[in-house]
Amino acid sequence: MITWMKRNQRPWLLNYLVTMKSGSGYNSILQLLRRFCQRHGFSRQRSGKCKKSQGDLAEIRDEFALDFHRSYSAYKKECTNNVDETGFYYDIPPYYIWAVRGGSSKISFGEKHSMRMTAVLTARADCTKLSIMFIVKGQSGGCIESSEIPTFPAGHFYAVQDKAWMDARVWKQFLRSVLHHDIEECSVVLVDNFESHVSEESIKIVNEELGPHLCALPPNTTSVCQPLDVDVMAPFKRHLRELWLF
Repeated sequence: MITWMKRNQRPWLLNYLVTMKSGSGYNSILQLLRRFCQRHGFSRQRSGKCKKSQGDLAEIRDEFALDFHRSYSAYKKECTNNVDETGFYYDIPPYYIWAVRGGSSKISFGEKHSMRMTAVLTARADCTKLSIMFIVKGQSGGCIESSEIPTFPAGHFYAVQDKAWMDARVWKQFLRSVLHHDIEECSVVLVDNFESHVSEESIKIVNEELGPHLCALPPNTTSVCQPLDVDVMAPFKRHLRELWLF
């Protein structure tokens, strides 16, 4: 609905947003649309499911935290590395949709903009931020559009993947071309339980070529165990949604 307003009622939308406090425009629009949909018989739906209860997640988080600090308490903060990735769409797809009560909550594939990228972030426990790897859409070994390259942020790394996602090939490239230059041998690298991260080949590269220990989060616990996901990426995406209104 917001997309429709941006396309067809943009002057009204901009006039409405300028009356709102900075940072409150997105939530104000949502509240306005909720009231509209309640009046006209629509229900708010979100697809997806929770694999674990919040109680189970909290218990797993606490157990993992105790085990992690027991195993790596001797490591200095500058030797504790946390790696996580997140995806972005050029035109942010909806988290929620409004559907007629009893209707389907499915959205068409075309609702998502094809321009997607993934950012791989690495931060140390001493608050040092390492170089980012950006994964953009493209074929490995193929031609890329070079006109935009001068606009890319300097000091970071770039990779291509046909869907702009992390996969085993890009993960190996990240380990050898990005992390290898900034890693200390007596250190630990914290990652989530994504298959490419915890594969035998990944563990072998980290142990034999880089030197540190690879520590994986418990499966399906990123939302409670990964600080980059909770404290960095989630607030940043909320800010992007606010900017998307304009």
